Amino acid sequence: MILKEFITTLYTKLQEPLPGKSAHLKLAPYRKSTFDLDLEKFNPKLASTLLLFYQDNLKIKFALIQRPDYSGTHGGQISFPGGKNEEGETLKETALRETFEEIGIPKEKIQVIGELSQVYIPPSNFLISPFIAFMDENPSFIPELKEVKQILEIDLDELLREDVIQEKEMVVGKNTGNAMKIKVPYMDLHHHTVWGATGVILSEFRDLII
Repeated sequence: MILKEFITTLYTKLQEPLPGKSAHLKLAPYRKSTFDLDLEKFNPKLASTLLLFYQDNLKIKFALIQRPDYSGTHGGQISFPGGKNEEGETLKETALRETFEEIGIPKEKIQVIGELSQVYIPPSNFLISPFIAFMDENPSFIPELKEVKQILEIDLDELLREDVIQEKEMVVGKNTGNAMKIKVPYMDLHHHTVWGATGVILSEFRDLII
């Protein structure tokens, strides 16, 4: 019952204007919004992600994944299941396919209820469409070990903490050969540092429901 009530409320909120830019700015790594960019000039690659909710006993949770460490822009980072759009599929289909491939949840068990604002990632030139979904059962995750170092099950209550957004100095770009140390806003979720595009998406979701 807890999940159904939450999803009903969430569906209603998704029919309203999204927080968008104001929410993104709270977690944007350089405190700059990409809303003002003319993205047609960059011809970004399209991708999508899935914010998947489920109930575990009396707790509403969602799944994040930690990427394996590798030499690349997003190596080791915490993200949603998701990836690059393939020819012939919609962005929603991309999110569902990637969720199955990365954490083993088949699309037949997932109900998509809406979408958040797109997020542009300058370092990798991706334009991400974040979808929101839920499932009626406690998931049995099967991580794809080449793409997923670990699966993180986060309580919704953690996201709603007043002190969830923090700031610290981080070295960014260390896997791209252009490393620099800057103060970065992030979310402290279950003692994990969640920042970048994942933090931006969660910031908009948080502003949508509080």
